[in-house]
Amino acid sequence: MWCYKRRWMLALTLVMGVLLLWSLVWKPVSDWRELEANRYQNARALVDWMRANESRARSAAQGGPSGTSERSLLPVITRAAEAQGLKLTRLQPEGNGAVSVVLQAQPFNDVLRWLAQLQENNGVSVLRVSIDAEGRPGLVNGQLRLQ
Repeated sequence: MWCYKRRWMLALTLVMGVLLLWSLVWKPVSDWRELEANRYQNARALVDWMRANESRARSAAQGGPSGTSERSLLPVITRAAEAQGLKLTRLQPEGNGAVSVVLQAQPFNDVLRWLAQLQENNGVSVLRVSIDAEGRPGLVNGQLRLQ
């Protein structure tokens, strides 16, 4: 009987040891390996994308034309917005030379003055505008596409 209990205790200790080894060593190493493999794949994709777009980046850095537009709209748009006291929430260049702009909680009259100034002084045309009322009177949220 004593030998029978001893075998069960030995088997139970062995199972507990294997579970402990798996949970403290094997699982963390396996998770780390998977995480690092994902990081490697992401870095590799980034390098491939950078190599594919290297000529466009060099052209833009040298001030040459990129895409269909010979001038960059981003500085023009941001300078005009600062002059009107507007805060641009998001500014996103698009592939065809256009720029998407998002405004939140900005004075409606200032937005209109800004758009008029962009068109009159800088030749920027408005391709699309969506303006919604904000909760407070006189303030609006807007999504614009400029070119």
